[in-house]
Amino acid sequence: MSFESKIKHLEETVSAGIHEVYTGLNRPDYGVPPKLGGDSPEQINWLVILVMIAVCVSIGLGIYFDNKCRGTMMEGRPRFWSILLLLASYLLLIPGLINPVFSFSIVINIIGHRKVVEPETGHPVCTETTNGLAHLLWKTGSKIGAFLVILFSMVIPAIELVMLILGEVFRFGSAKCAEIFRWVIIWVQHRSKWASPDMFAYILLVDLVRTLEVESLILSRARLEIGFSCFSTFVVTATVSSLGIPFPQVQLAEERPTAPILLRLFGRKGIAAIAALSTMLFLPVFLKGLYSPCMSFHIETKQLFPPYGPLPEAAKPAIDILDLKDLLKSETSIASCIQDYIARLPEWEANTFISLALMVFCVVGFTLVDMIFLMFAAIELAFGSAFQNPLATLNANLRGYLGHSWIDMARILRKLSMLDVAMVGVYLVTVCMSMYAKYGVVVSLEHGMMILLASEIVHSITYYIVESAWNHQEIEEELKEVEVDKLTDGMDGTPQNSWSAITGCCSNRWTLSPGPASAFPMGLLS
Repeated sequence: MSFESKIKHLEETVSAGIHEVYTGLNRPDYGVPPKLGGDSPEQINWLVILVMIAVCVSIGLGIYFDNKCRGTMMEGRPRFWSILLLLASYLLLIPGLINPVFSFSIVINIIGHRKVVEPETGHPVCTETTNGLAHLLWKTGSKIGAFLVILFSMVIPAIELVMLILGEVFRFGSAKCAEIFRWVIIWVQHRSKWASPDMFAYILLVDLVRTLEVESLILSRARLEIGFSCFSTFVVTATVSSLGIPFPQVQLAEERPTAPILLRLFGRKGIAAIAALSTMLFLPVFLKGLYSPCMSFHIETKQLFPPYGPLPEAAKPAIDILDLKDLLKSETSIASCIQDYIARLPEWEANTFISLALMVFCVVGFTLVDMIFLMFAAIELAFGSAFQNPLATLNANLRGYLGHSWIDMARILRKLSMLDVAMVGVYLVTVCMSMYAKYGVVVSLEHGMMILLASEIVHSITYYIVESAWNHQEIEEELKEVEVDKLTDGMDGTPQNSWSAITGCCSNRWTLSPGPASAFPMGLLS
């Protein structure tokens, strides 16, 4: 080919390219944000309002019936507020399973082309329900992911409900039934929050997609749908309602229990020192984990080229010049996710408020406060009444206003703190989203998840050490009371009850009578 021919060919190529870019820029849909599936924000808001009204009415009616029926045949049974809240939560489970939980869509405007990123061929908008996600995982070969979704969202809630019903039927059947049901309640209270850990991952996933947006070049939209609203409300209300189920009466064993090994080795002051050191270790690791990326979303540039996209292979140098590979990746941490959702509060989307409540309170707040309460509980165990202001005063106020001590509140918060649930959810969603990797859409874990895992391990070990020491202390106190009762029985001939009722949600101890009443809602749990 002559020099003149090469110049003419180059002019024609450049002209065709300019024409293609110009045509693309003048397309009526260029720069138009992508559309989402599911319901509109207004519909979601109204549905969430109805859900919240139903939950509040359930609690209100329950408290009213509790006051009316006090001292009746319901003594020893779950409170009405707990029963009605449990029923309301399981009614929310149905729409939570069948309605979409999240929806996202991403458009890339590049070199005059508008490319919709398709996580799955023929589906420009990713809108998933819990049931649909499980079916899709199974169909695409990710059977482990499908099994985990079904286990957490369907099997565990069903098992919990059946166990609670059977337990109530045989609550007063025999001493053996009472003992078995006691462990059933403890299991349900600790496992209710595990109904659906992926709700927390969806919060992070939506934030990841939103932060991808680069004006005019990358347009992204993501939204949490009504299925998320119903399912997340179900998880929280089912967990809280389980705390209102009293333990059945069980016979107190008369032999002295063996003290936990750490309590025998280090004593009470040693337990307090371990709790204090654990808290000092936990705080910096926990804060570091909150601010470190824990999840990332990445779109590979192969989405833009055949067979997935419209760009010719010759356009790859232009993609490199635009540094599109880095622009198509986003990372998020717990802290940045919370900041992003706070920034979106003026949009007045109900799921934004729900997401913030879950992340701020359940993931961050309850975990942090529980660790602090465990330290205070360990100090109280070590020094008791000899440990004066300010801890003794705080503990007295806590008992007076809330009806619970440091260890009681730590037990409650342990059941409500959901950092461990959120981490499992993030892992679960990365497994589920791996089916989209072949299309160039990759969701992966980041190093922040390992840091959070380390902090949660410290939290769990500290809880086990302090709670087991307190549990041993409480049983010892009850045995002393029984011995005193026997002596009193021998002196005045008054028969004493050899049974003790384990009451409330926050104590494993063997008490002879319920704790003090309280006007604070947690007092309803006693």
